[in-house]
Amino acid sequence: MLSTVLRHNDNKRMMVLAPHADDEVLGAGGLMAKASRQGWEVHVQFATISGYASAPRGDVSDTSSREDEVRAAAQVLGVAGYEALYLGEQWHLRLDAVPQQDIISFIERGLRRLRPALVAIPCLGHYHQDHRAMCRAAIAALRPAPDGARPLVPMVLAYNHAHGGWGGEGYSFHPAVFVDITDCIETKLAALECYRSQVCLEPHPRSASMLRSNCAHWGAYAGVAYAEAFECIRFLG
Repeated sequence: MLSTVLRHNDNKRMMVLAPHADDEVLGAGGLMAKASRQGWEVHVQFATISGYASAPRGDVSDTSSREDEVRAAAQVLGVAGYEALYLGEQWHLRLDAVPQQDIISFIERGLRRLRPALVAIPCLGHYHQDHRAMCRAAIAALRPAPDGARPLVPMVLAYNHAHGGWGGEGYSFHPAVFVDITDCIETKLAALECYRSQVCLEPHPRSASMLRSNCAHWGAYAGVAYAEAFECIRFLG
């Protein structure tokens, strides 16, 4: 289904919503690379790009270096453009304290400008408060209505990544769409490596080897070597 959409859709514009810089790679980097190779114009909207003190790594990054990482990863994936709602630490890891309307308006501005055919958003079942805040804002911004000043996006998918599934009932992820990224797995991992301040040593989920294993896990669900998994929020055929 999705491969057909990527190949034959006349409107080849995709928007990926990411709470933080690296979530786009972890959750949808393979899809982004695959779409870009097939002539799609891929854009990313980050809620925050910020330096911060990393507990797993025990070091501190700054916002300028994080922006450099975003640009490098975007180049690897073939991203046409990106923007951030917030630069710096003010709201980083605090999106649950941001008025929802601020995030909704940010997403709606991107939708009106790009009028994408496909939007990938964080899933609601993630343990992280920033992911849930951005998902709720995205659901509001992408609410169904006749196509007009605010476009009706025909395909909305929700991604997760290797941290997902932690937390028991209410923090679940139920994918129904699997994207074969066997031919893009090395690109996805190369994009992750661009986030030098974020990559951790195995067996941390944000290590290259564990990310590869996670994609192999989803690949087993789909009968391919490597896959990314998505919940289907809307598919208008």
